Amino acid sequence: MEPGMWVAFGVSLLLMAVGVMGTVVPVLPGVPLVWLTMLGFGILDRFQRVDATFLVVMALVTAAAEVTDYLTRAWGAKRFGAGRAGTWGAVIGAMIGLFFLPFGLLLGPFLGALMGELLSGRSMQDSVRAGLGGLLGTLSSMVVKFAVAVAMTVAFVVKVV
Repeated sequence: MEPGMWVAFGVSLLLMAVGVMGTVVPVLPGVPLVWLTMLGFGILDRFQRVDATFLVVMALVTAAAEVTDYLTRAWGAKRFGAGRAGTWGAVIGAMIGLFFLPFGLLLGPFLGALMGELLSGRSMQDSVRAGLGGLLGTLSSMVVKFAVAVAMTVAFVVKVV
């Protein structure tokens, strides 16, 4: 690899590290940043090392990770006894929580599931339990997205070096 591409590779690794951190620090875009960095490197390298097939596969992985993020929140609420209203509440709360970072990331699914269950006539105890499930789903999602971001970064390094 020529010297300029080594610099681009180093900058890419730094940006990917920020993306990996973004899976647990809510203000950063996480997995999408890892993918965008791959795309940027591919463009600079004229897709010699990071080709279109690799980028498409990684785009699908990125999309799956983002969809799984919301589904895991709903699963957590459902696993802890939430009904349809609480499950949807966890998902909607997660989306609304994005506007109230950093606390909204954790409180959104909890409060969404809690409110959904309360509005559907469930007891406070059952509603709190569903809310805790939404919170657990959020934390589980963070672990999964962290692992995906690290795996994507490793795949990039293997592909480039």
